[in-house]
Amino acid sequence: LASCGDKAQQKPDQTAEKSTDKAPTVIFENAYAEVVKVTLAPGEQQPVHDGANRVIYALTDYVIDWEEEGQKTGEKTWKKGDVHFHEAGPHAAKNAGTTTAEWLIFAKKEAELPDCEDNTLEKDVTTVAAEMASVLIDNDSFKITSVALPKGASIPMHSGVNRIIYALTDYQLAYESNTEGKSEKQFKAGDVHWHEACMHALENTGDSDAEFLVVSYK
Repeated sequence: LASCGDKAQQKPDQTAEKSTDKAPTVIFENAYAEVVKVTLAPGEQQPVHDGANRVIYALTDYVIDWEEEGQKTGEKTWKKGDVHFHEAGPHAAKNAGTTTAEWLIFAKKEAELPDCEDNTLEKDVTTVAAEMASVLIDNDSFKITSVALPKGASIPMHSGVNRIIYALTDYQLAYESNTEGKSEKQFKAGDVHWHEACMHALENTGDSDAEFLVVSYK
């Protein structure tokens, strides 16, 4: 039988203070790219960790205490839909606000991307449907475009390089490409999928607007 002393020693473990460290969630990964979702309640934090070259997309409004390369740089404020780029290096973040902080990390791996052949970003969705597409960031590693396709609207055949699609809303499409042929596709908000370079066209065949991110890898 356990002694009273044994029971007393167990008590501190049962009432130990809960850690504020929060691990991210990998929501997509292949040989070329990774997508990570970070959700921090007020006071929760990510301890110092390494990161590759990456783009951050804010899913909520939030305020964080930021540390990079061992230097505390103070509070950073982001709004839902904001996008920014970080170079590789050690960093840490803590939710300094009063609401949940949530963001996506789009990172590129070291594996060489598949050949795009004749597909280029100079012939992408922004050239055939400029009224439906907004470029959020365009640098040496990434081009992120936000697409809002109204119910019943279509986007004609255009080029796409190696890319991730992230669904911002639920939607349904009639999709056609020179590699997959014709098909019907349905997505839920938060779905992620990968496309290698191709020519493609799409039509919103659902009952609501289709909103999604096109994250092109260079």
